[in-house]
Amino acid sequence: MDAILTAFGLSAAAGLNTTIPLLLAGLCHRLGWLELAAPYDGLASPLVLAALALLAVVEFAGDKIPAVDSAVQAVQWPASAAAGAVLFAAQQGAISWISPELLLVLGLLTGGGVHTARMAVRPLVTLFTGGAGNPAVSATEDLYSASLAGAAIAAPLLALLLLVALFGIIAYAGWRLSRRRRSRRRGAG
Repeated sequence: MDAILTAFGLSAAAGLNTTIPLLLAGLCHRLGWLELAAPYDGLASPLVLAALALLAVVEFAGDKIPAVDSAVQAVQWPASAAAGAVLFAAQQGAISWISPELLLVLGLLTGGGVHTARMAVRPLVTLFTGGAGNPAVSATEDLYSASLAGAAIAAPLLALLLLVALFGIIAYAGWRLSRRRRSRRRGAG
């Protein structure tokens, strides 16, 4: 059960920030705190860790600039989905009762789905705040990604609570947006 929660937590975290969960998983594997199945244990190699650290800095900076952040997120969707797939499948040693192909699909859908929701909300943040809210929203996403990934590794039940909260936030945001859209249509009609 813990391995499934770890897999879902890491892949969902990749939907919020592509590189943070990959970097944390690699570091934790290197320190012996997380088991990653081969070939995904390559995340712990010094070269990959250095590349992920560099990419984390680039992602962190690019995601704080209004208008640029929306473009970065659109380009990053495939990377977030792929990172989710890798992180989910990396748990295949502990989740041997599910086929590796299905693990990849579950991770792809989890990471890609969370990133899609994030991508849908960000232009609205830009619109309603004139871009002033983007850095704060981005920093919150980064912090939540790191917290979710860390919890997925160290305390999978806490990761489950964070996942439930994340999906609740996404559902609430979708409900608010649809409600706002309906009220505008009524006002225009």
